[in-house]
Amino acid sequence: MRKSYVLFSVLLSFTAIAAACDDNSSNANMGRMEDRSEPSQKNAGEQIEADASSSPQTPNSPDASAAEPGPGEFKSDYRTSSAFFTKMSQAVKGASPHGSVRIWYSTNIKDLASQTSFSVPEGTVAIKEFDETGDGSKTGIAVMVKKEKGYDSANNDWYYEMRDANGAALPQPAPGKVAMCIGCHLKDRATDFLGGTQLN
Repeated sequence: MRKSYVLFSVLLSFTAIAAACDDNSSNANMGRMEDRSEPSQKNAGEQIEADASSSPQTPNSPDASAAEPGPGEFKSDYRTSSAFFTKMSQAVKGASPHGSVRIWYSTNIKDLASQTSFSVPEGTVAIKEFDETGDGSKTGIAVMVKKEKGYDSANNDWYYEMRDANGAALPQPAPGKVAMCIGCHLKDRATDFLGGTQLN
């Protein structure tokens, strides 16, 4: 019973995130969550691709080839592993629809993360703990993984997945090219879709 309640609460919070992204996105179709099946995500992704193809790329960004590839997947020991780092000593309330967040990045981009414009190499991982209630408790974890070139070219080849507060993968929204996530991260093209690198 407890497990069902927690899962229901997490799914409700994802619905709220989708609504917040819908308010802030220029694409009215981004935040719609009525049908979370893979086909609907692909259709939304196609719309995002059409919008993104006309967006100018930031010139003179540090080259991703200068950094080593990252671990390429979520690691449950990210808080203590030398493979990850965070610039944040505690959760910070930013512009994210997730509420207060604390973010870890794979150490392969440690030198890039201080820049205001950059692109990251394949395998780079971002792990965002979030607290949507504001009570200091971790609500869940959002994960981004940079995939191979061509995975989703129009949206910088990012893979997205959502996990519960304990790190267990959630079935919804289905992991991959999650339209809800893409819609929010489009505004962070200058830093390769990573919106929290300047948070401390």
